[in-house]
Amino acid sequence: MPWLASLVVCGLLVLAMLLIDSRSASALPIPAGKVYAIPAFARKYGMPCSACHEAWPKLNNFGQTFKDNGYQMGNDRDAPIFQQPAYWPVSFRMTPHWHRVSVDRADILDPVTGNTTEGRLTNHGFDLSGMDILTAGTLAKNISFLLVPAAESDAVFAFESANVRFSNLLKSSWLNIKVGKFELDNMISEKRIMTLSDSGGYQIYHYQPVTEFTNPATLVPFAFGMGDNQIGAELSGHSKNSYTRYSAALLSSNDGSVGVPNGHGYDTYLTFSQAFEAGSLGLQRVGAFAYIGRAPTYLATSSFLADGFGQKSFYRAGFFGLWYLKKLDFMTMYTRGGDNVFLGTGTPSFSPLPTGAQG
Repeated sequence: MPWLASLVVCGLLVLAMLLIDSRSASALPIPAGKVYAIPAFARKYGMPCSACHEAWPKLNNFGQTFKDNGYQMGNDRDAPIFQQPAYWPVSFRMTPHWHRVSVDRADILDPVTGNTTEGRLTNHGFDLSGMDILTAGTLAKNISFLLVPAAESDAVFAFESANVRFSNLLKSSWLNIKVGKFELDNMISEKRIMTLSDSGGYQIYHYQPVTEFTNPATLVPFAFGMGDNQIGAELSGHSKNSYTRYSAALLSSNDGSVGVPNGHGYDTYLTFSQAFEAGSLGLQRVGAFAYIGRAPTYLATSSFLADGFGQKSFYRAGFFGLWYLKKLDFMTMYTRGGDNVFLGTGTPSFSPLPTGAQG
């Protein structure tokens, strides 16, 4: 029921404003080290970037805890007025680079014969990434924000992130609410990968049957990526050291697009993870996730409004591990997904399924 989902979101916002804890949380232990700080957080707290990043932009556990606490360390420097006047707390990120991208088992069209064959496509050369403008911090005790206007390499701007977070509700790190557009709570974050590619992040987050994009009869092709930033509200919690973490998000069924183009659907994303020490090997983390959603199979339009109808279900679920062998780390993930047969074949729900399709 659409009104119920709207009521839940409004209720979470009101609850956050009523229960926000104005006192500081317990302070995080600050790692020792020489200071070579350039970004806003490093300058604000007088710490090296390596305090939070094991290899930029990937976070270590201290950086994850700082993020989980709403960009706070539990000391006087958390206040938004604690800024050095010599710089703006804004970062610009753009990367000139050389890269090579290869795609196997691609459909290659021969322009002479019109036939399609399967093969490998490879390109490489010097390039520029898009540009991100990042600003984040605290608005008040336990109220933080993140705003990221971003331009692709063709200079088209959009808001990659725009959210406000209310932390430590009821004076507990287990109750935090975030509202706006944000990255899903993926511990293996494709926003923090160190590869340079125009083909996006982790393909495991974006795989869909090809018919979901190519059938024009649907009028509203179903597109979804777990690595895409989504719009909605998230309830999350964590232990003081962020070894134990959970999150539950209620999201609009539009894959992060503004203007609710897919009508009145809502999705749910759930995660849980647990970290543990493994002696001299370092901190290990395992977790599980599930995304359950519904998407329209056809679109009804008017001069004022478009709405999606014939919603059908889909899901993505799996588990992951972040493993460390002292200074060597690697990631493992297993994901299983399922799309309703109408979504998978790109068929409107009022039409018969293609020959051979079952569901």
